[in-house]
Amino acid sequence: MASPGRARAQTLTSDGTVSTKAARTPSAIGTAIETGCRRPLTGSQVIAQLTKDLSNIDKSLLTDNISGPHRGRTRSNSPGPMPSDPALAGLDLRSEGSHPPLSIVTAPARTPSWTGTLWVPALLGAGFVAWTLLPAWLAGNLHPDTLEGLYWGQHWLWGYHKHPPLAAWSSELVHAAFGSANWAYYALSQTYIAAAFAGIWLLTRDIAGRRAALVAVVLLALTHYTTYAAPRFNPNTVQFAFWAWTMALFWRALTRDRAVWWALTGVAAGLGVLAKYSIGVLLATLFTYLLLSPSGRRHFARPGFYIGLAAFLAVIAPHLIWLLQNDFVTLGYLADRGDETLIGPSGHLVGPLSFLGDQLFAIVPMLLAAGIGLGALGRERTGRLVRLARQRLRSPAGGYLVFVYLVPIIALAIASAATGIRIRTMWGMSFVLAAPPLLALALPALAGQGFSGGIAPRFRIAALALAPLFLAGFTVLMLVKPGLSGTPNIMNLDGPALSSAVETLWRHSQSGPLETVIGTIPEAGTVALYAGSRPQVFEDADPALSPWVDPARLLQTGAAYASRRQPVPGQPIAGLCPQAVTAYPWPARTALGTALQDRTVWIAVLPGRAAPATTCPG
Repeated sequence: MASPGRARAQTLTSDGTVSTKAARTPSAIGTAIETGCRRPLTGSQVIAQLTKDLSNIDKSLLTDNISGPHRGRTRSNSPGPMPSDPALAGLDLRSEGSHPPLSIVTAPARTPSWTGTLWVPALLGAGFVAWTLLPAWLAGNLHPDTLEGLYWGQHWLWGYHKHPPLAAWSSELVHAAFGSANWAYYALSQTYIAAAFAGIWLLTRDIAGRRAALVAVVLLALTHYTTYAAPRFNPNTVQFAFWAWTMALFWRALTRDRAVWWALTGVAAGLGVLAKYSIGVLLATLFTYLLLSPSGRRHFARPGFYIGLAAFLAVIAPHLIWLLQNDFVTLGYLADRGDETLIGPSGHLVGPLSFLGDQLFAIVPMLLAAGIGLGALGRERTGRLVRLARQRLRSPAGGYLVFVYLVPIIALAIASAATGIRIRTMWGMSFVLAAPPLLALALPALAGQGFSGGIAPRFRIAALALAPLFLAGFTVLMLVKPGLSGTPNIMNLDGPALSSAVETLWRHSQSGPLETVIGTIPEAGTVALYAGSRPQVFEDADPALSPWVDPARLLQTGAAYASRRQPVPGQPIAGLCPQAVTAYPWPARTALGTALQDRTVWIAVLPGRAAPATTCPG
């Protein structure tokens, strides 16, 4: 029989093992709770007192580990001790069935050594460099999405016919510093992805601790959205960063209820809207979370929420004014884009299944790394880990992550089923962001608690082995596959070669600088990027798509033409008559110099004239 001053308590550690420790002194009890007691307690007294204290905790306003680093302060009315595992705050920690009571002690706390965790920033830094330099070597031209943003950004507007302005502005700032150097735009994409890493690190650190935060960013590095698709810089990439920060700052605002966090949440959300409207799915999800949560509804009676709303409106106000002045042109594009993706009656089934498949595919490498990290588990240990994961996911922090991860996915799947619209893969890019912190929270063994190296060795090995596979896949896409088939990827085309051909054609008959190029996105955008005079783009000769074009100035200076569409004989283009019409074989090659199939592009000179032409010489 145990003596009065000595009791034994079973402990479920984060890696699923059970340890039995003697609780004799306040220092022993201190391993089970963060804030020490004033007098020694037995193990049974600790559990009884802890159960009593936890029953008084508001499950939405958690301990300092959940809501953030409020050292020595909590939002509970109870002065009692707080649990050391932040994810288990506010829970009934009794085990299920006939198992003995479980204390909430994790494995013995060890400060992560730099040698044990330095590989994480090294992995992320190597990824930044690799995904900047590898595309710059493999690709001969930027992706059309990036080219489009570049010629939008030449004109500092508060919106463009497809999207809000933030991505275009970002591209223009990079061009001002680095010109047409392709690597700079791949680095720009990686910069926004790095910002997303930082937001997810902050969110996970606040919810599950520093080690789990490292696990989360490693998991986020193991998806095609942050690797394989990263060279395609566009509004999705910019939104990716602000989606992550909106989730992180909202959690801080919710749990700390300070005006500064609400204001920063509003700013992040507003910048997300200026990147792409689809962040509205996240904002609707967060608003719904407030409505459904009893503690969340209390914020409607407090000033913080309204401070955040004011900050949000202040950020997007100029864009709203632009929308009013331009007849909500971007919303019309969204409607047209939706019509383009209709896939018939079968789309009501195929559409949502395809979208859900895309979301599953995005997290498969994460799940694989997590599975390898946990190693081969026995039946008993697996059961213990499942119970620990269930307890963590039942916490308010777990509920928040589950909500912001699943609700947007389910909502869009239902919308696709109802309308038959196919949700494109890149539209769901930001949905993956809640998955890494969710996995890191539910599987604390990945954080290596109990390992001197800082993070579970198997997980480290898995991550370091999987990350290069994405580089290999991109190399196959850009180098191996085109080399074998002879058919180029759109980024295999030689951008400077097309621009040089158009400039040469222009100089043969025109004395002034080339100010405007008319044509389709990839062709006209390529000429605009690499031409020495950096002409503006008049997309498809449509003023609605390029409102910055001055018709009178265009008529006076003329333009070049670069498009996959052959000019119609005798028909003017923007009031100008094409001359020297040429079918130009746009060359393509791999990074190793292997020639690929040319793409025919029609180029021409449109000389200026005194009055708009109604017909042209055949």
